[in-house]
Amino acid sequence: MTAESVQNTTKTFKFSFPTCTNEDVLFKLEVPVEIPHNGSTRELVQRVINMFHIPVYLEDELNEKLAEFVTEETKNFHNDRDEKLLNQLKNSELNVEGIVKNWEKMFKDNVMEFAEQKGTSDEEVFAAAYHKLVHSPALDTILQVENSYAKTVMNTLNNRDEDIKMLTQRQTEEMEEKVRLLNTFTTEEEINELAAQHFEQQSLAAGRWGSQLDALCQAQRAHHRAWLMRTLDQYQACAELDTPSNSPLATFSPEHVPAPLAPRQRLEESFTIHLGSQLKQTHNVRIVAMDMLDLCTVEHVDNPTEASRRLQTSLSLYSSELSACVLVCESAPSRPAPPTAALAAAAAASTEHHFAHVDAQLREIAERVKEPAEARNAQRLKDQLAQGGKDTKNRWKHSLQPGDVFVTRHSNLADVHVVFHLFADTAPLRTGDITSRHPAILGLRNILKAACCNDITSISIPLLLRNDLCEETTAAWCLRRAELVLKCVKGFVLEAAGWGGAEPRTLHFCVPPAVAPDLFQALANLLPTIFRISNPVKVKPPPS
Repeated sequence: MTAESVQNTTKTFKFSFPTCTNEDVLFKLEVPVEIPHNGSTRELVQRVINMFHIPVYLEDELNEKLAEFVTEETKNFHNDRDEKLLNQLKNSELNVEGIVKNWEKMFKDNVMEFAEQKGTSDEEVFAAAYHKLVHSPALDTILQVENSYAKTVMNTLNNRDEDIKMLTQRQTEEMEEKVRLLNTFTTEEEINELAAQHFEQQSLAAGRWGSQLDALCQAQRAHHRAWLMRTLDQYQACAELDTPSNSPLATFSPEHVPAPLAPRQRLEESFTIHLGSQLKQTHNVRIVAMDMLDLCTVEHVDNPTEASRRLQTSLSLYSSELSACVLVCESAPSRPAPPTAALAAAAAASTEHHFAHVDAQLREIAERVKEPAEARNAQRLKDQLAQGGKDTKNRWKHSLQPGDVFVTRHSNLADVHVVFHLFADTAPLRTGDITSRHPAILGLRNILKAACCNDITSISIPLLLRNDLCEETTAAWCLRRAELVLKCVKGFVLEAAGWGGAEPRTLHFCVPPAVAPDLFQALANLLPTIFRISNPVKVKPPPS
């Protein structure tokens, strides 16, 4: 006997009530009730009253008595059933394996019947197809197709810039001519009217080119996906890849590939470090003088050097070895300003085939961050007022506060897949001294934690937490800031061992490209003093 094989039982409910003329004479009522009772006791009472012509003034009492009867008998039924089952289990009379399988089958049937029917999404199918093809002989073909798409977008961008430049030049000449003739042949009203016309012409031109670029990117995205799925079918069928006649490669001519540019000389040093006392972890650390946006910008798509950068990015796009960089920004996503605006321009230089357009990502972030940011700011203001502070509402007017981070995903950048935008609009961060409890440092900790939890194994960090140098950033200030960041990152990486997920195996510390060589060397010399450097062991030969 199992829990499912126990049958319901029938109990007799007895109820008696006196007659209207003689209280000593009782009417006795006996009604069979199935236990456990799955229906409503009130409904059963109504049926009994109608069937046996019970006086309506007994309805409440009958309801109460029947409910008590059903509750008591149901409890007795469950107690008896459970006692029998426990005894059978003790005596090994139950087929536990069969019960488990039966419950598993019932659960699956219930899920299949009532759960939402969701299959593999188109994005997942496309991701699997792309990952399979980039690790096949089709890789070179895919990169050439994407390069040809990027060339088309870049040409359109150049035409847009040239058109807007010519329009601006013509409008400037018209305005200068009107101003020159002011108070002679023209009036201020005419100049204002001309300025309004110029603004409208600029808006129309920007809208026209924006619409054209959006249509181009959408068409390229659709064609690329369709071509990729056809290529996968062809590859699975015959393991040979031919360029389709309607592929963008049909217009690709290798003889027009420009000569590779001479690589720019960069100041850089690389180290292999060990972290941990007992279980040591090996990491690659690199300090380099470069602009963080150089990791994002793809220039000269036909240049073999640029092609090799895109090659590695494509191979690891759908893998557990992603690359990321930290971009210090001073503007919210709703109003992009440098360097976020420069990143958006670099991402818009070619079609994004895998994720949403960067502008759409920023708009979504700005919309989704409003509600939690307002709640947080309201709580901070409440706490400040509770501590006797003044009502400084202007301090909390921004949706983001220093130390906050928002993330954008990309597949068409040079060396990174993920960009962490560290919001740091504070004067002390730019020129003053900070401590390890500064919001920007805590934001850096959150970035490294997110990197470990999302398979990011290579991350580039601005060593000075700023994008450029100025007169206030002296050599002593740079050394103090670099030492603080290096020590904090060391602690965060050691802490990451307990977070789970991927370990940041490669750390790039970037300093502004305008740094002096002697200052760069001083910054590089900090690494051996903070990290344990892996050095080869030199063994002297024994004396002969």
